[in-house]
Amino acid sequence: MKLNDHPFFRNSDQESVMQLVDQADVDHYSDGEVIFLEGSPSDSLCLVLDGVVTFAAETPDKQRRVISTTKQGNFFGEIGIFTGAPRSLSAIAQGNVSIAKVYREDLLTFIKRTPGPIEQILGSIVNHLHQTTRHYLDDMLQQEKMSLVGTMVNSIIHDFKNPFTLIGLGAQMIQNRHGEDQKTIKICNNITAQVDRMVEMANELSEFSRGEQKLFIETVQLDALIAKFKDLNEPSFAKDNLKIELDVTSADFEGEQNKLLRVLQNIVGNAVDALTDQPDGSIKIKAGPEGDFILITITDNGGGIPEQIRNTFWTPFVTYGKSRGTGLGSAIARSIVEAHHGKIGFETETGKGTTFIISLPRKQPAAKSEA
Repeated sequence: MKLNDHPFFRNSDQESVMQLVDQADVDHYSDGEVIFLEGSPSDSLCLVLDGVVTFAAETPDKQRRVISTTKQGNFFGEIGIFTGAPRSLSAIAQGNVSIAKVYREDLLTFIKRTPGPIEQILGSIVNHLHQTTRHYLDDMLQQEKMSLVGTMVNSIIHDFKNPFTLIGLGAQMIQNRHGEDQKTIKICNNITAQVDRMVEMANELSEFSRGEQKLFIETVQLDALIAKFKDLNEPSFAKDNLKIELDVTSADFEGEQNKLLRVLQNIVGNAVDALTDQPDGSIKIKAGPEGDFILITITDNGGGIPEQIRNTFWTPFVTYGKSRGTGLGSAIARSIVEAHHGKIGFETETGKGTTFIISLPRKQPAAKSEA
């Protein structure tokens, strides 16, 4: 979009517009590049010529929390120009972005000559305040939900402690009495592993509700990780309507095996649920090294992720078309991958299926065993 074609100038005379266009600077930004930081001087009005801009606030733990976005044809940065207050949010390019910066004195002179744009600016300020208020309320409601989840999980862990202990002791006693029977040994080991797994899942949910994700870094063998996942989910692998294929290249990397099992459990478990009524269900798990990273892809031939939740898929409490589930599994999976300094995403198509892509660094950054 050319600057003089921007909707901001729609009700202005051409002569005044061309004068302001000559005074403005046009800057180009690549994906993830900072346009301005929270707290910096409000010296210009920014008109979006191309691309999408994300606005984020800095949290107490120095993370950026996304508040809202804007796109081509819109403008931002108007409040501080009139009040002298610093930028209240950081602006970051999402993809390739072109921004025209109209500086304060030039803008004020332009408004005095052409009163039309002031209505657009006031409308934009009201819209900005509305979005910020709505985000704040949504954030407070989500914090309340997470606090309730944390309280509930801590209570469950306390109440289940004795039953879990008795189940584990029972499995050990059976194994001691029938130690020569390999089938019995396998069943008892699986019982113990499943009990540990349930405790670990509850602890992870408790950590997540507190905004934590602690890691205990160890050397993980990729083929052993996938093999253990298969053992723990043997009933899913034996379903008549479902074919699960594994293609694993052996490699070692740094991470926490139990938490990575949780990621696989969530992603593959969702795929299995999506294929319940499909007679020719297929899930392909491919894993192996790729340079300094471990790449894991999980592909199914289901109906694809519903369009209604694609943009909010990783958000806590988001679920669709399920009679059970909390909507926390995907959010926890992403938090685990990001705690490993990795990335997780998906490609999906309605009626054809979904592929999840997990990328993990083979070596964790020094002194970063806790995220």
